[in-house]
Amino acid sequence: MHPTKFLKGTKSKLLENKKILVAVTSSIAAIETPKLMRELIRHGAEVYCIITKETKKIIGKDALKFGCGNEVYEEITGDIEHIKLYNECDCLLIYPATANVISKINLGLGDNIVTTTSLMFKGGNKPIIIVPAMHENMYNAIKKHIDELKMNKNIYIVSPKFEEGKAKVANIEDVVNYTIKIVGNNLKKERNRVLILNGGTVEFIDKVRVISNLSSGKMGVSLAEAFCREGFYVEVISGIGLEPPYYIKTHKVLTAKEMLNKAIELGKDFDIIISSAAISDFTVESYNGKLSSDKDLTIRLKRNPKVLEELRKIYKDKIIIGFKAEYNLDEESLIKKAKEKLNKYNLNMIIANDLSKYYFGDDNIEVYIITNSYIEKLSGTKKEVAEKIVEKVKNMVKR
Repeated sequence: MHPTKFLKGTKSKLLENKKILVAVTSSIAAIETPKLMRELIRHGAEVYCIITKETKKIIGKDALKFGCGNEVYEEITGDIEHIKLYNECDCLLIYPATANVISKINLGLGDNIVTTTSLMFKGGNKPIIIVPAMHENMYNAIKKHIDELKMNKNIYIVSPKFEEGKAKVANIEDVVNYTIKIVGNNLKKERNRVLILNGGTVEFIDKVRVISNLSSGKMGVSLAEAFCREGFYVEVISGIGLEPPYYIKTHKVLTAKEMLNKAIELGKDFDIIISSAAISDFTVESYNGKLSSDKDLTIRLKRNPKVLEELRKIYKDKIIIGFKAEYNLDEESLIKKAKEKLNKYNLNMIIANDLSKYYFGDDNIEVYIITNSYIEKLSGTKKEVAEKIVEKVKNMVKR
């Protein structure tokens, strides 16, 4: 079995059962293509590859075969590869696309396997995603062709990065994300939608200063990634700290109020709401401008609304899961406090941990998963614990 098969779906199922044909042309950016193909595979895609003969001056066929795990085609034979690949594949991704190839596709010229296969996709209305890479002068010279191609309903151009006088190929993550948007699976269906609140929040002392906490956001990101690997649709409301990867839709907030308001706004479209965020319990009475640092300052705090309590009031039938972090408590006291929160806010599950054992930002964690019917202790890396939590949630959902 080719090593790529072990990569399939290790990040998400967003491209599961999708067949993507990657066409490589003779730009120096072609050396990045194996990385691109591997990233597509990590989201579940089966990847095939065609190249122009000139491409072999930049990157060898073996390197491209290593990247996709399938045969690499460089010419049309009696197997009529351009028709076979069109029939089998869901999308043509030209990465990188030279000025020559882009111009020929627009003019309807097919003189090699890449341009001829492109005409099959263009005429058949299957998606073509074109990722240009060339000198900026050349890009300007073929701008007319690019603009005309954009007018086709099935052709998409990923804008290059204009740097150092060049139209450089777009980032691999941007290209993969674009591909997911065009041909990816719609995972946002009932009983499959997860909203995660993550990271720390801040409260403004004045227009410059804030009070906050040291939440790293690692646990919430690990949960988001684990749910994605299991085929859930995931969005994250993210405060400060580590942000989720590019393929997870993220809503940035700062304060506890912003996080609550965003959770209320989005919550109606989700089945499961998980708050792993370290949300400020107190906010500061309003101060204008910038307070003077010339003298001691007394700050008056007032309580913030409890996010889980407010969410449960509005969303009575959704699965809501909370976290309870304490410091230096014995096991019995930690579980007791977590159970009190579980029952007070009518949560479906609560996950409790003691920060004196593993502090904010640590890669490892020890938690207690608590529901009304069981208590289970878990320990390991945050990624390992997140995977076990997802398994528990899957049993609750029973999709």
